Amino acid sequence: LHHTSVRATMKVNANFRAFAGINFDATKYIASPSNGVRRFMLDRIGTEKARATTIVEFQPHSNFSEHEHIGGEEFLVLKGTFKDQYGAFTKGTYVRNPIGSKHEPWVDEDGCTILVKLLQMSEEDHLTQPLYVDVDSRKGNAQSTDYGSALELYQNDATGESVRMCWVDPCMVLPVDDSCQSGEELFVCNGSLTMDGKDYCTWGWLRFPADSAPSTNRMQLKAGAEGAQIYRKTGHLTEKAMAMEKIKIIDE
Repeated sequence: LHHTSVRATMKVNANFRAFAGINFDATKYIASPSNGVRRFMLDRIGTEKARATTIVEFQPHSNFSEHEHIGGEEFLVLKGTFKDQYGAFTKGTYVRNPIGSKHEPWVDEDGCTILVKLLQMSEEDHLTQPLYVDVDSRKGNAQSTDYGSALELYQNDATGESVRMCWVDPCMVLPVDDSCQSGEELFVCNGSLTMDGKDYCTWGWLRFPADSAPSTNRMQLKAGAEGAQIYRKTGHLTEKAMAMEKIKIIDE
């Protein structure tokens, strides 16, 4: 595999061997170099070229200049409509843009907010074209589970990465399974999760490290009284999976 390096000049929740959790706070948006585009950082290693998980807000009629995804791009539309030269993607659309792809995004009068993950793909991803999943239209294909239902969005057996949209019934525990041992990320699209007396509300984010023994707190994680819709990624935080990422981070 051919790797490219990025220097770790900025770090946010950069210890992947430790739990990280945060609730969204709109007062902590940070302006990006593109006018009308703001970012709420969840985790980050690097400055503008960064391995990052971020909530990005595009204000009405804003845009981002054309750029290449040197380490791939994965995003979920949380609000409004995201547009680029390939289409218009409404709330609930899941997108994977492969390594080496390019686009020039913009939004119209409705604005847009996305959850985006950058520089986290492996060349073992094998995608040569973007992947688009309209979660709302596919919800009918979700599989029934003990806690509610789940819809597979992406699976990579080579790296172990698995992405699902999960609907957790009110007050139900989101159970620990074998995939949790390889790391787990949860993002609250709607509703709330509760763990150790703390509520993670809409757009809240939790990241659990790869560990052979999930914590007691994780084992007791459950949805709030209104239930929860959760973006869930597992299998991507092992040393093996992270070593397979196209872009390597040089620690400073």
